[in-house]
Amino acid sequence: MSEINWNSVISDIQLREARENNALESSRSGRGGGWLEAFAIAMGKLIERQGNALMRTAESIGDEPTAADSTRLTVQSQMYSMFIQAVSTALKSMGEGQTAMARKSG
Repeated sequence: MSEINWNSVISDIQLREARENNALESSRSGRGGGWLEAFAIAMGKLIERQGNALMRTAESIGDEPTAADSTRLTVQSQMYSMFIQAVSTALKSMGEGQTAMARKSG
């Protein structure tokens, strides 16, 4: 069974909270972050929801998990990991696309 890197999960959550706080500050100051920032914040909220579901599953298993429990947790953990990777790749690609467009127009 693959182990969950909780330090990474906590770090991701803290980073999302910092970004959300920054977005809140940006909206208060009147400058918008644009569609890429909005997308990142929305995806962060979805990742947080998935992370919370994963935590609830892990907590519900208890000290003596059955094989089915272990399999369920492993599958959910891998799906969470794949989702984070997909969002990361999407954000990176969109950011690189914006950079390329800015170079061409500038």
